[in-house]
Amino acid sequence: MPLTVHLRDQNPEMVKSWQAFFGRNPKVDISEGNIFELDVAVIVSPANSFGIMEGGLAEQLNKLCEGQFESRVRKLIQDKFAGELPVGSAEIITTKLDKPRLAIIAPTTRVPIRMTNANVNSYLATRAALRTLAAYIRQERDEKGATDIDSIAFAGMGAGTAKNAPAVVAFQMYEAFCQIVLGQEPNFATIEAATAHDAELRKSRYI
Repeated sequence: MPLTVHLRDQNPEMVKSWQAFFGRNPKVDISEGNIFELDVAVIVSPANSFGIMEGGLAEQLNKLCEGQFESRVRKLIQDKFAGELPVGSAEIITTKLDKPRLAIIAPTTRVPIRMTNANVNSYLATRAALRTLAAYIRQERDEKGATDIDSIAFAGMGAGTAKNAPAVVAFQMYEAFCQIVLGQEPNFATIEAATAHDAELRKSRYI
C-alpha cells in the first residue's frame, strides 16, 4: 500500500517553504490549515524529550484524547527511556481515536524553548519519525501479512515552540524524507563527508 506524506501547518511561510523543497512529489500532499482536520492514520507530534504537553500540537492532541494522552506518553518514555526520549529518537503509540489511530512522538527539543543556535533537530526528528513508522509497518506486514497504514501527517518539525526558520525546517524535513522514503541515503564514508552534510543542514535559508 503506497504511503502518502501530508505536510500541513497553519503558518503560510511553512507551507511556502515545503512547496519550495518538496515541489510536486506525488508521495507528498502540502496544505495550509489545521492538521487535525486531515483524515490520516498517523500523526507526528514534535514534542519535547519528557512528553510534557503544555503547548502546540501536542497539547491539542492531548485534549482530543480527553487529557489522557500525555500520561500514557510520559509512562512510555519513563518505562523505555528512563524518563527522557532524546532528540533523534521516536516512539509510536495508539491514540485510542478513530483517526488518527496512531501518533509518533518525535522530540525536536529537549525542553520547550526557543532555539537560538543553528541545529539539526528538525532533520533528526523527522528522520526518526519516518524510521519508526517504517519499522512499525514492517512489523505489521510480518505479523498480519498486510498493513492498512496509508498516510502520515507532519506539521513543521521545530517551527513551533522552537521557532526554527521555516525554510531551514523544510529543507531538513526534505532531507530526511529523501533518505527514508525515497531511499536516497548519503554515503558517510569519512568524517569529512559527515561534517559537510551537517554543515549543509545547518545553513541559514530563506524562501
